[in-house]
Amino acid sequence: MNAAECTRLGAYLSKLLGSPTVSVVSSGAEEANVLVDGKVVAELLRDDDEGELSYAISLAVPRATGAKKNAPIDDAERARLQGALRQILHAADLDVRARPRKTDSAEVYVHDEFVGTISADEDEGQVLTMSILDIDLEDA
Repeated sequence: MNAAECTRLGAYLSKLLGSPTVSVVSSGAEEANVLVDGKVVAELLRDDDEGELSYAISLAVPRATGAKKNAPIDDAERARLQGALRQILHAADLDVRARPRKTDSAEVYVHDEFVGTISADEDEGQVLTMSILDIDLEDA
């Protein structure tokens, strides 16, 4: 990813999360890292599918000590994940909410804007997945 693209993505994430220390640094032609306070917190992949440009962010949150691999995301786990994500991303207004009729994942919001889902991953614990469309970057 080129520097201009990373700058636009960093500005978008910084504004979305309300965190001025968020930045994006290229790690390859189609890949980048999301940094907070200079520390890598997530991976970002570029996807240009039939002219539709989008980006996928993957941020792993380790499983709670003693938690089972595919345990449901209940109230206590949502609270733990919310605290962890707020700390990792420096995003005080981030909320982790229950999904209707689903217990294997949760939804992540900043204010009332949906930003992604968090679900269990057998190897990594809980993984936040965010998608950014190219049109989202127009205001960044």
